[in-house]
Amino acid sequence: MQRDRLKSLIVQYFNNSISSEDCIELLKYLNSADPAELDGLTDIEFSSLDDGPEFKDSQSQAVLNRIKADPRFTQTSEHNGSDRPHIVKFYRRRLVQMAAAILIFLTAGLIVFSNRKTRTTNQVTKNSPPAVIKPGGDKAILTISGGKTILLDSAANGLVATTGAGEILKTQSGRIIYKTVASGSVTALTANIEFNTLTTPRGGEYQLELPDGTKVWLDAASSISYPVAFTGNSRRVKLTGQAYFEVTKNKEKPFYVDVNHTEIKVLGTHFNISAYNDDQAITTTLLEGAVQVTNNNSLSILKPGQQAVVQSGSNAIVVSDANINNVMAWKNGYFIFNDDNIASIMRKVSRWYNVDVEYRGNYNDQQFGGTFYRSKSISELLAHLEKIGKVHFKISGRRIIVMD
Repeated sequence: MQRDRLKSLIVQYFNNSISSEDCIELLKYLNSADPAELDGLTDIEFSSLDDGPEFKDSQSQAVLNRIKADPRFTQTSEHNGSDRPHIVKFYRRRLVQMAAAILIFLTAGLIVFSNRKTRTTNQVTKNSPPAVIKPGGDKAILTISGGKTILLDSAANGLVATTGAGEILKTQSGRIIYKTVASGSVTALTANIEFNTLTTPRGGEYQLELPDGTKVWLDAASSISYPVAFTGNSRRVKLTGQAYFEVTKNKEKPFYVDVNHTEIKVLGTHFNISAYNDDQAITTTLLEGAVQVTNNNSLSILKPGQQAVVQSGSNAIVVSDANINNVMAWKNGYFIFNDDNIASIMRKVSRWYNVDVEYRGNYNDQQFGGTFYRSKSISELLAHLEKIGKVHFKISGRRIIVMD
């Protein structure tokens, strides 16, 4: 039997369109054909069966039961009554054999289909370029009063928005500054002063100059909320994530940073605050001047070169000498690892390169050290970590898998 004829008969059978004569022809062929002649069945498409190319055990049994119970071959044919039991038994036996043959070839066909699909998928994966994971850069979203958001990395330089207290400008160097009207006029204009929020995504950082001239460097995955004009007897902002401050001196108006239940009070100083939720601690490091750290009923005053750590859920403030180079590495364009564990390192990597991290193993007993430019590719950083520790990495899209 020719291949096209065989394919046509099988498809007709499963579509319920085959005649009795054609079905007997198919049966006789399967009964007499050499197994080698049936190899062509592996290329016959059975995608119309049930839910598609997946051929489950329940489907196999259904096909078998269907053939065994086919009413077209349980009725009297041209043979006389005395031959009928023998003929029915013969055809049913051969139909069962046909079912077995078809199921075998269906299975073979599915294996071929699966292998072809796998080869195609592998070829696509091989030919498709991996996701490009770039280092972070100047990216931020400005949310102004009323809920309007401005994507700063794509906003044009110059006037970004106006407020009741003045103008918001984006400079050519890529930072936001506030140009306010005279302070007396601000008090008269705004009984309830407007608040803005600057937010950096993972893979972003940004510079901000507050209305009083205080400069703020915001690290990745961070946010700062502040008034568009500092009225009253104090200057107060709220922070999540990490930021470095250079506060404009004003003894009459102390500067406050609120981080959860912790408050940092300054008169004019340079300091860094790291307050990421997944770090489970708020760390304030003083570079110049003096700051007062208050956490509920606890209070500590820092000297230059010291840092205060407040653990999540604790009232205690732990003061110690700080490694300023390590603390300020992010602002200066570096990663500095000083006997850090892999989880601590990968939290920084995740924020800066905007990637997710998956762990397959336990690495708590390993510590890593070294200095690395934040402008380098993530592949170079991971290769560096593999050289200095017993750890391996796999990049899958924007996911980094940490393996032993």
